[in-house]
Amino acid sequence: MKKKIALQFCLLFLMASHSLVAQKKNTNFLLSTLASSKGHWKGTLTYLDYSSTNSYTIPAEIDISYTSNKEGYIRAYSYPNEPNENSTDTTYTRESGKYFGREKVTRFIKSNSRDFVLITEFKDVDGNDKKPAIIRHKYQLEGTTFIIRMDVKFNGTTNWINRHEYRFSNQQKNQPKTEQKVVQKKELKIIQKVVIQDKVLYNKIKTLDSVLFNAYNQQDLTKMKSYFTKDLEWYEDNGGLLNYETVEAKFQAIFNKRNKISIELIKETLEVHPIKDYGAVENAQYKFQHEENGELKEGIFKFLIIWRNDRGNWKVTRVVSFDH
Repeated sequence: MKKKIALQFCLLFLMASHSLVAQKKNTNFLLSTLASSKGHWKGTLTYLDYSSTNSYTIPAEIDISYTSNKEGYIRAYSYPNEPNENSTDTTYTRESGKYFGREKVTRFIKSNSRDFVLITEFKDVDGNDKKPAIIRHKYQLEGTTFIIRMDVKFNGTTNWINRHEYRFSNQQKNQPKTEQKVVQKKELKIIQKVVIQDKVLYNKIKTLDSVLFNAYNQQDLTKMKSYFTKDLEWYEDNGGLLNYETVEAKFQAIFNKRNKISIELIKETLEVHPIKDYGAVENAQYKFQHEENGELKEGIFKFLIIWRNDRGNWKVTRVVSFDH
């Protein structure tokens, strides 16, 4: 009986030792194993504004490279709409890969020759009042998507808060040759459009868009309503399906605050396509600004608008507002 207990104890000890060794291999890594993330990436940054508790999304890009001695991991962030916020970080490993810069590596998995997950944690302060917290970073490359996420857990709490998340799409030069062939085939299909862009229609919708949203900027609800049909359906990712009366009440509530507000079309994102015997579909991104607690907040949102042409009288019948 004693021999059996001793044997079981040895087995448990070996299993525990094996687990510790596996964990060590899992958390210690070489900087070269991140090489598959090198190159130029384009995507978005979604960040939490602590003052308003709202999340905002802006376009973002990143260029990843190594220092000349291959010992530093360089991340050059750029923001097309906010170039003053561009920055570059260079990170070195320490203690044989136990630390990524000052951050302790808590997990590292290399699932194949390209994909990986790197998770780090460190103690710092965060928030408007600089509260002590644990900061967690997650770097994840999976297929053609690269994510850099920051979560925060304040001292004395148990919940993690998503502070920000970069979500990038892989550019062609980052992809293996086999994936490049697939992309090229898809691009050929996209080029073969059935409908050629109608410049007259494009300019018409662009003008209507300008009039509609200038009315919003001037807080002129009467003029805005004149461009909506009574059977309006407005689909909003955070608000659900809104009808004409609800949309009217919502805009009235915004205008009643008398705060500074504005919406501006990002011209290079505008797409206009005809809808046979009906009107047109407009797809675009807009930059919103609004005043809140004395501060000017900004965000970029997406709209899809269906315009109906009733013998030259153009009105909005459907709106899809998303990516808030």
